[in-house]
Amino acid sequence: NKMDILEKIRKVEALIERAGTEGEKQSAIQARERLLKSKIDEELEYTIHIQDMWHKKLFLAICHKHNLKPYRYHRQKYTTAMVRISKSFLDTIVWPEYLRFAKILEELVDEITAEVISKIHKDETETVIDGELSGPDSN
Repeated sequence: NKMDILEKIRKVEALIERAGTEGEKQSAIQARERLLKSKIDEELEYTIHIQDMWHKKLFLAICHKHNLKPYRYHRQKYTTAMVRISKSFLDTIVWPEYLRFAKILEELVDEITAEVISKIHKDETETVIDGELSGPDSN
């Protein structure tokens, strides 16, 4: 059934990560590719709205890793990605992997931002003033 295939894919992913030799790794990757091609449930077109271009690049890389072909229709925003994928594969493999790497990416960006700002000036505070804005720039 569908869950058996997804469980097998997870096990093969674990084999790839801890493969001792390049041959073992390649065998595990080939096994994963065969499993991915044998996904049972129907692929649907999903619209994925992503918050910024960094996250979109990450999502696209994960799609390509799994031999998916993300795309975007003319006039769709740059932060939109379309992908044909089964719901179970998206929910159990692609999206959790995206979230895991997105967290790492966000932590790295926070660290780099803090380091750059600390080199500019240590004080990041701002003063909040009571009152209302007035004039043409009040929007």
